[in-house]
Amino acid sequence: MASTATGSETAPPAQEIVTRLEKLRPWLREHQAQAEQQRRIPQETVERLDGTGVFNLTTPKRFGGADFTTRELHDIYRALGAGCGASAWMVWAAAGGNLWGVAFADDVVRPVYGSPWVGNRAFAVGGTSRRMTGTARRTDGGWLVEGAWPFATGSVHASHGFLAVFYDDTDDSKVGMVLVPKGQLVERDDWDAMGLAATGSQTVATDGELFVPDERFSTPRQLTARVTELTEQGTGPRRGGLPRSLVTSTGVALGMADHAMEVFLGGLGKRSIPYSPYANQLDAPVTHLTVGRAHSLIRAAGRVADAAVADLDRCDSEGVDLTDEQIVQTHTDVAYVWDACASAIETLFRASGASAIAKRQPLQLIARNCRAGSLHSAHNLDTWTENLGRLLCGVEAGPSSTSVLERRS
Repeated sequence: MASTATGSETAPPAQEIVTRLEKLRPWLREHQAQAEQQRRIPQETVERLDGTGVFNLTTPKRFGGADFTTRELHDIYRALGAGCGASAWMVWAAAGGNLWGVAFADDVVRPVYGSPWVGNRAFAVGGTSRRMTGTARRTDGGWLVEGAWPFATGSVHASHGFLAVFYDDTDDSKVGMVLVPKGQLVERDDWDAMGLAATGSQTVATDGELFVPDERFSTPRQLTARVTELTEQGTGPRRGGLPRSLVTSTGVALGMADHAMEVFLGGLGKRSIPYSPYANQLDAPVTHLTVGRAHSLIRAAGRVADAAVADLDRCDSEGVDLTDEQIVQTHTDVAYVWDACASAIETLFRASGASAIAKRQPLQLIARNCRAGSLHSAHNLDTWTENLGRLLCGVEAGPSSTSVLERRS
């Protein structure tokens, strides 16, 4: 991969990134279909995105990271999602994995964040079970790692990966994370999905056992201790962890909804409604009802997202963490936003007639991408409304995490 950017550069202000993304929006929209066909973000798109500064959003501060507030990250993802939902998902997912860079010594992660690179420098895969996570066993000077990690979003364009591993055959609490150069992994190119196909969320695997030195192995306990240490020094990441990352993802969903509404309104007056008395779609009351209903869903979702964003930024400014109850509510709010945005887009899509199913029409792609995002376990509305209901009824809720590593940290 061509190398032009280094982790030592200072990130531009958030509003400047938003402005750059708005200028890039026509390009992103024009190349959405190509990205879906390739099942990854095209290299030229990655290079253009790199020029906006989005791949430095959550780089550790000591390597020139942006250190943006939750509001700033949310707004950047919304601006990007309005151009290409799959690109926004990939950037968001890769940015979330950068927290694990904190868990390792500076001289270990310097090759990741301090070297010239175009695109996201790292990706992270936690896995939700042993079936989706690798293993590690002790050896002289390090660990022998083996396994396959599916849904490795961001792995296509990264230089390194943070990979979850179990290091005990019987104890699920013994889980860690290894830092591996991507060149040492096999890319299976097996990502072929009905939505978010362009994210390139392929499986990565080892070819037999792979030696990983001790300094590139860490645990959730070490991560937590390192975050505390850096926070006390004033160089740590902002508070919030996984909930904060999930709240920022609502910007991706809202950006896709913004794009869908723009597409629908832009097409009004250009078609009739066959088998109806309306020669112009704009004259039909059902059109007005559709737009009003979709707008209300998007607006309500935006208000919920705004409240969650404000809560995270308030906790960060006050130096306090979310309570367990607040975390469950935050997860549920995120799930609501994703489902509401997907429903709003589908409402517009259904009102667009049979011509909208053509691959050249953007609404069908936006609808599939947003619904696919809403089905992620961290965004699944049924799961999180049940967890919230259990909490409100005084019954123990499920774990507020999406991977074995997060549960341990």
